[in-house]
Amino acid sequence: MMRIKQGILGVFLLLAGCSLVPDYQRPAAAAPEAWKNQAPKPTAVATISPDWWTLFGSAELDRLMNEALVNNRDLTAAIQRIDQFRALAKIAGAPLLPAVGAIGRHIYTDSTRAGPGQNTLEGQWNLSYEVDLWGRLRAGRDSARAQLDSSRFSYDALRLTVMGDVAQSYFTLLGLRDRRRIALDNLKNISDVLDIIASRFEAGSATALDVAQQQTERANAAAAVARLDQDIAQAENALAVLLGRPPQQFEPRGQSLQGIQIPGVDPARPAALFEQRPDIRSAEAELIAAHADIGVARAAFYPKLELNADNIFTAALMSQPAGIGVALASSLTQPIFQGGRLEGELERTKARRGELVEIYRQTILTAYREVEDALALGRQAARRREDLLLSVDSARQAYELGLERYLAGATDYQTLLNVQRSLLNAQDSEVQAHTDVLTASVLLYKALGGGWRRL
Repeated sequence: MMRIKQGILGVFLLLAGCSLVPDYQRPAAAAPEAWKNQAPKPTAVATISPDWWTLFGSAELDRLMNEALVNNRDLTAAIQRIDQFRALAKIAGAPLLPAVGAIGRHIYTDSTRAGPGQNTLEGQWNLSYEVDLWGRLRAGRDSARAQLDSSRFSYDALRLTVMGDVAQSYFTLLGLRDRRRIALDNLKNISDVLDIIASRFEAGSATALDVAQQQTERANAAAAVARLDQDIAQAENALAVLLGRPPQQFEPRGQSLQGIQIPGVDPARPAALFEQRPDIRSAEAELIAAHADIGVARAAFYPKLELNADNIFTAALMSQPAGIGVALASSLTQPIFQGGRLEGELERTKARRGELVEIYRQTILTAYREVEDALALGRQAARRREDLLLSVDSARQAYELGLERYLAGATDYQTLLNVQRSLLNAQDSEVQAHTDVLTASVLLYKALGGGWRRL
């Protein structure tokens, strides 16, 4: 009989090497051969510097970026989430090891009324271990480890987002300051022209309508400066929060986009995003965890084998000898009827895996779109800026010529007003196009994974 029990136990121990986790294969996802909006030239593998923001050549941006990566509150919170998943992974792996517990107690017995009582010490330790039949415990551990990996990739994705937001916010701020300077120059020009028109009105060579129109132009120009002051304040506040600073204690020194370099970015082929983007890796880690959860749900249908060992020690503090007892036991439990609970859990884990497959594929599609959007923005903004630079030169010449002709009485006020507005619009649009070019570079670095590499 003992040999039969030992044989049965040996069979179950051999089954401990089994696993009911389905084999994982990365879901198929279509990868285009090339980018639609990329410059027509062959590309193999493009390596992006991990410190890509330094390529813009701004010492202040470098300082702000390093500060944000240390002090951003969302990033520090994400680190705490990683610690939580690390602890959960430790908890999930604990059942694979034996559990040991101990109990000790002191007993006093008053045996007779006349004689002394008896003190007895008792101690007991227990060792229990569940044999991992069908790989249920290992699947639970693997699922927790995959969740930990996902949290790490999510942190890396958030880090890329913070990098992109800091750079984009900084360039937006500098662009707004450039636009404010242009608006102030325009306000001064309008005020100077208003003084001229007022003098000519007093001399009888200008009308009251001309004066009223120019006063309107000056009021609108002053309102535009006030609006830009508001936008600048909001941009500074947003950048301060990204850096983990109170807005009241923050004011960047940079004043202009001039001097900011525009780096060239050569993206790798679309399929490289599978490894380059941490958000895609995070979605895949979630999918790996879901595969392991299916193994846990499948194993719940099968028997569980637990081994136990108890050691009991008893010793009286008088003359009686100590006693030691050892008990060994094993138990095998098999679910028979659970009211559909086990079937429901298995169905849930399979549906969860199906959902995560689609989330993974959607994450890849979103990555493709973000790269294409950044490439399109960069190409079109660069072309627009080139045209606007020519427009600014022409509008400045037209304004200077129009002012001379107006002072000479060779043209009317409406012509001067038109060229005045054209110069302002051309200068303001050129700065916005310059901001878009830099923003496109930031978005492209971010969409390509920003030089992130898993350590």
